[in-house]
Amino acid sequence: MVHVGVDLDKRSSQIAVLSEDGEIVQHRLANDAARLEKFFADLPPHTPIAIEASGTWWWLVDLLEELGHQPVLSNPKQTKAIAAARLKNDRVDAERLALLLRGDLLPRVWIPPTALREARELIRHRIQLVWLRGVLRNRLQAMLARRNLQPTSGQSWLTQRGQRELQRLPLGETPSRIREDYAALLPTLDAQIRRLDADLVTRWGADPRVRRLTTIPGIGPFIAIVLVLELGDIERFASAKRVASYVGLTPRVRGSAGRVRAGHITKEGNRLLRWVLVLAATQAVRRPGPLRAWFHAVKKRRGKKVARVALARRLAEIVFHVWKQECDYFTVVRHGVVRG
Repeated sequence: MVHVGVDLDKRSSQIAVLSEDGEIVQHRLANDAARLEKFFADLPPHTPIAIEASGTWWWLVDLLEELGHQPVLSNPKQTKAIAAARLKNDRVDAERLALLLRGDLLPRVWIPPTALREARELIRHRIQLVWLRGVLRNRLQAMLARRNLQPTSGQSWLTQRGQRELQRLPLGETPSRIREDYAALLPTLDAQIRRLDADLVTRWGADPRVRRLTTIPGIGPFIAIVLVLELGDIERFASAKRVASYVGLTPRVRGSAGRVRAGHITKEGNRLLRWVLVLAATQAVRRPGPLRAWFHAVKKRRGKKVARVALARRLAEIVFHVWKQECDYFTVVRHGVVRG
């Protein structure tokens, strides 16, 4: 069987074709869809093709799947650890991918279906807009604070009364122009975020997985939708610990001479999932129940920050069992699969 490695960049692709007898032939092609389609169409059907996961792999994977091939995404960090080379260039990288693929040594990354990738992009766009809105609000308040201006109608300039007071506030030419720009930008962002929220709830709010996940303390509709879209297929995780590891909430473990030491969490994996689970943990401790009691018990021993991260990991494990068993949170707790 022929195996192929592709080192993909923004403008061109370095392609290493490994024949059945071990001969490698290198090709460098511009990222022209028609030209690449012709090249890959000449390969045998169902050829496994390794691509290093990067920010530009979507279109190539879609093209290869349409042609009936088997694209395989490699984990860049783990691939480098397995096959580090003194000489590094595009030809070497493409050859390395093909050789690791043939030896079944390539660390693989799950390829989400096209529809799921599009949904993920939409929810990440929504999160970026919220982040941008926060940046603009902070800059507006910083501009006012530099002039020692504080609202007299309330605690914040961002309330409705604070906004009305801000519009009446006498300011110089430069801060007035900045105020006008923010007054135009912030309502636009608010409207876009509301529209995206409504669209996400319409498309995913009635999903049974989302409904079951919202029974978990601290997890509302938005976080549940993020979990469903970012985890994708729960069957690819063998256990609850694998989910926690995928999110980067498991500790680094170092062992030597019979001694095992657990360090800080790895912070590897999906950062968005880690963020929403820590956010869910922050919300969960405000609701009476076993999760809150467990959090305070850990807080007494290890401190607030460690307890919050530990609760986020526990929530990740609960998410796995609720999703896998197709039941609600209370059923999982009654069965004693996870505590609290």
